[in-house]
Amino acid sequence: MKFIQSEHWQPQGIDDLEPNAWQALRRRESISVIAGPGAGKTEFLAQKAAYLLETGLCPPNKKILAISFKTDAAKILADRVEKRCPEELGSRFVSMTFDAFSKNIVDRFRMALPPQWRPTKPYDVTFATRQQITCFLGRERQKNSHISGLLNAIARINPITFESTFVGSRRLGLASNDIGERTLYDNWLSEQVSCGDEEPSQLTFMTINRLAEYIIRTNDHVRRALRATYPYVFVDEFQDTTYGQYDFLLSAFGYSETTVTVVGDYKQRIMGWAGARGDAFHQFEADFSAQRYSLLLNHRSSPELVRIQHVIAQAIDHEVREVQTSNHSQVSGDAAWICFSRNVDHEASYLAQWIASDMRSRSLNPRDYSVLVRQRPEDYEEQLSSYLTQYGLRLRNESVKIGKTTLQDLLAEELTILFTNLLRLGLGHRNAQVWNQLSADVQLLRNTTPEDDKALRQVERRLALFISELKELMRQSLTPDNARLVFERIITFIDLNDLRKTFARYATGDLLEINLTALEEFFTNCVDTQSSWENFLEEFEGTNQIPLMTIHKSKGLEFDTTIFMGIDDNAWWSYRPGDSEGLSTFFVALSRAKQRAIFSYCQQRGQRANVADFYALLEAAGVQEYVIPPSVVS
Repeated sequence: MKFIQSEHWQPQGIDDLEPNAWQALRRRESISVIAGPGAGKTEFLAQKAAYLLETGLCPPNKKILAISFKTDAAKILADRVEKRCPEELGSRFVSMTFDAFSKNIVDRFRMALPPQWRPTKPYDVTFATRQQITCFLGRERQKNSHISGLLNAIARINPITFESTFVGSRRLGLASNDIGERTLYDNWLSEQVSCGDEEPSQLTFMTINRLAEYIIRTNDHVRRALRATYPYVFVDEFQDTTYGQYDFLLSAFGYSETTVTVVGDYKQRIMGWAGARGDAFHQFEADFSAQRYSLLLNHRSSPELVRIQHVIAQAIDHEVREVQTSNHSQVSGDAAWICFSRNVDHEASYLAQWIASDMRSRSLNPRDYSVLVRQRPEDYEEQLSSYLTQYGLRLRNESVKIGKTTLQDLLAEELTILFTNLLRLGLGHRNAQVWNQLSADVQLLRNTTPEDDKALRQVERRLALFISELKELMRQSLTPDNARLVFERIITFIDLNDLRKTFARYATGDLLEINLTALEEFFTNCVDTQSSWENFLEEFEGTNQIPLMTIHKSKGLEFDTTIFMGIDDNAWWSYRPGDSEGLSTFFVALSRAKQRAIFSYCQQRGQRANVADFYALLEAAGVQEYVIPPSVVS
């Protein structure tokens, strides 16, 4: 195709970029972009990808690698690039998570590891609990107490941050003056790699990260191939980068001709508990000689919410620059308030009544609202669900575990999206956008090129024929047997082998199997609770359900109205006044809202002495507190 001269290139799908975004987009060297909530981080990366691909700055035989922290974020970015670029260019944009990328390296180049560090094939992915780490440290204390410095090393270790900080900040295979620390490090990895005769290795994602970093650092062939394939690398939500992830990035692309663009917002750094570096941006700018840019527009929230956000942002960083908004207020009255309730029934009754009334008066849908909590959504689910049901509304806990993943992550998978679109068309939903998306996805699955008209027509015919067959099956009553047949027919049509060939993250390892198992479990659960295919699809997609999730799971999402429950000392048990990460978590919750933010305090759930500064900041921002009288909810 003919490339566009860089000076003539224009953004696609949006009117324009702000001046700082233009400068960051055109810069040829590595950059860091500080972008607050609603600033359009995903859109900026999508536009930069389109710019590099359409101008030929990223050569035709090269690709752009985008690394995100969550599966749904990686998927959203890939979809955005697909909409901004011609298909033949969009296919050269590879978007995956840090965990998936490092796992792909280990799975492909496992034999490059020394025998003592080489995991079995296949291996299991596991998650280390605090108890497991404590038990490991106890065994090491008993078994190797004679090793110089080991007891002192153990005394310095916090089990909560052992993997993220202790393991993540050290490299495999390097000599160390601290024999005790090196012994702990090697033994931790060794226990996972070697689990006994004929037992598969049990690897955590941090161990996979360390093995992947070792492969890249010690194998010139792998490192050169990686850099030759990806001359441009994007990293989203960079403020959450862990020590291990940053070290992996540095080994893979540091001190090379690769141009790296990192995007994020230090005010939204809420993963310190998981080992996120506090100095990620400064360290990156030093190691990669990167120029910093700041985006100064908020495209999400109303002016009143942006003003309140700025008060919280100033508490995190006194030098933060005030941003402007391109959005407008669409509500009358308060954009944010605190509601005070005496007990949990009082709280749930008021919130359910208010949501139902607001939804009706503004003609909104359930998914225009969200309920956010700091932790344990299940503690809020039953009570609120009970009262919402009285108004014909439902709540869905999107953080619930399904197999080895969560519902929210499962629904963002390519496998699930293909499956869902086929279900929609099988039910006879006439939706041109779904058909076009599904047709493009199937063409990609079948490795059909746009120039091959005969192959394209054949793919279209086979898709249309399968949809007709699916409609026949789904005209029958919803029964477990019929549902099983529908599930099997769709999975067969998708073709798991084609999925592996099409999507790099499915190519190796057991990620596809994990998601297929979870999809089947969730599908079966929905079948068991519904009486018709139409109701089943609504249940499956959560169309008419209000999402309940943790603040951490809400990152990257936006809602007309956000209701933040559990702002009390019990839910925020680890918070200490002035803690920057706690303030950032509070800031993230507030910044999900486009038009309204409601802060719900229930006296029965706990006191609010430790979190008093949250309320002080809201008061300073002019947010009013209202005591909900019993008569309102009777």
